[in-house]
This record gives sequence, structure tokens and C-alpha cells, in this order.
Amino acid sequence: MASEEKVPEKLYFRIGEASRIVGVKPYVLRFWEKEFDLVKPEKSSSKQRLYRRQDVIALCEIRRLLHEERYTIEGTRKKLKDLPNLLASVNSEASCLTQLKSELLAVRVLIQNKNRR
Repeated sequence: MASEEKVPEKLYFRIGEASRIVGVKPYVLRFWEKEFDLVKPEKSSSKQRLYRRQDVIALCEIRRLLHEERYTIEGTRKKLKDLPNLLASVNSEASCLTQLKSELLAVRVLIQNKNRR
């Protein structure tokens, strides 16, 4: 999917950042949350919405279908039934990256400890 390339490799995005990436105003994202079950942002301790990378990718696809392909909301819902399979692969990729990051941090600590001796 073309929208994957423009979504940075981050775990979470606040609503302002997600809206800039998707290309719509924040209130549109809030509306789409209600209309599409696919998008379920978490809330931080300060009650801010935190969109996962797969949420932002789904929002990009929703925008593409609504704005570029000119689907209705109901038509977009039907079209998105295949999207969870794609998002599952993105999610597993993100978990691999998270694991790789923790392993690299552990290696960095080992190198720093070795250099201190």
C-alpha cells in the first residue's frame, strides 16, 4: 500500500501528527473513529489519543477511498474488510522492530560496559 511509505516508523502518534500525515483535520479523525471499527486509538494518561502506526495506515486508506476513489462511508466500510490482514502484517513488523530495538540497546550497554574497563 502506498500510504505505508509516508507513515514514519514510530509506535504511537498524537492526533495532530496523525492528522498531518493523513492530510485531514483532527475532527475528521475523531469522526472516522466513530464510523470505522478498524481505528481504535489508545488514550494516554492525559487523555490524549495515541494512534498506532497501523491506525494511521488504516486512516490513510480510509482517506484514499473516500477522497480519491470517491467511495461512500458505507462503501468504504465494505472495501476495508480486507484491510485487517494487511494491518496484521504491519503489526508483526512493528513488533519485530521493537524487539530488534531492545536487543540493540542491550548490545550498546554491553559495549559501553566493556569500554569502561
